[in-house]
Amino acid sequence: MPCTTRLRYMNNNKPLLSIGHMTYLNSEVFYWRLSKTSFNLVPMPPRAMAAALERGDLAAGPLPIAEILRMNGQVRSLGNLGVSSHGAAKSVFLFSRVPVEKLSGRNVAVTSHTATSIQLLRVLFNDFWKVSDHQFVGVDCSHEAALWIGDPALELRSSSDYDFIYDLGTAWTTLTDKPFVFAEWVVRNDVPLEQAYELETQLIKATKEGLRNIDEISRFRANHFLTELDVSDYVRNFSYFLGDNERSGQMDFQRRLDQLPVWRPDSQAVGSLR
Repeated sequence: MPCTTRLRYMNNNKPLLSIGHMTYLNSEVFYWRLSKTSFNLVPMPPRAMAAALERGDLAAGPLPIAEILRMNGQVRSLGNLGVSSHGAAKSVFLFSRVPVEKLSGRNVAVTSHTATSIQLLRVLFNDFWKVSDHQFVGVDCSHEAALWIGDPALELRSSSDYDFIYDLGTAWTTLTDKPFVFAEWVVRNDVPLEQAYELETQLIKATKEGLRNIDEISRFRANHFLTELDVSDYVRNFSYFLGDNERSGQMDFQRRLDQLPVWRPDSQAVGSLR
């Protein structure tokens, strides 16, 4: 059966919905108090999660906003839950050996996990920094700049030997004066409404409880490059319920992205982008 697991069942013998588990720190509040016995949580990075949901391997998850726009009509929102920032995202960085304005014609490395951030970078290159004729390459290739996201970006930020570091959230808000929505919780349209409603109800409750327990999350997620205070400040930096301002930023991003040539790094060879 699509979107369910045969390995675990609820007491009423209905198979559990398979839900994408985004393990990045900026999504911890969704899962901290979410019942682990009510759903089958499947850990995945952003782009893989979108592909799994599109195939029907997952019923729902916090998908990259660029993938949601691409999958128009296949999914619906869950509780207006998502991950957004107004200003610094603090974990979506362009690391560069030269000033960003000098990246025209240069190689820019991108992590294989990114789906939305690479599209945001394309928009910022075109509309904000006026960078052209660059090439996106793998992180193992020679490059002048590199895009990193999530927890790896947090760690690299603390030990980077790059000369310049640009926060894409800051750049977006400087350009538009709007928040940027990086991800949104969605469910496949073929998931029965009763199950989708139950998931939405539990997610909203779990997220509110997670936000009330950020200090607990901070103690658990602190590590060698993030103190408890760092974790707390980072998690509190995001908005997890999407309102009118976030939707306005989302629409602006879609408008700007639609003006660029269609390009997805996982569907065609990485190459020159103008």
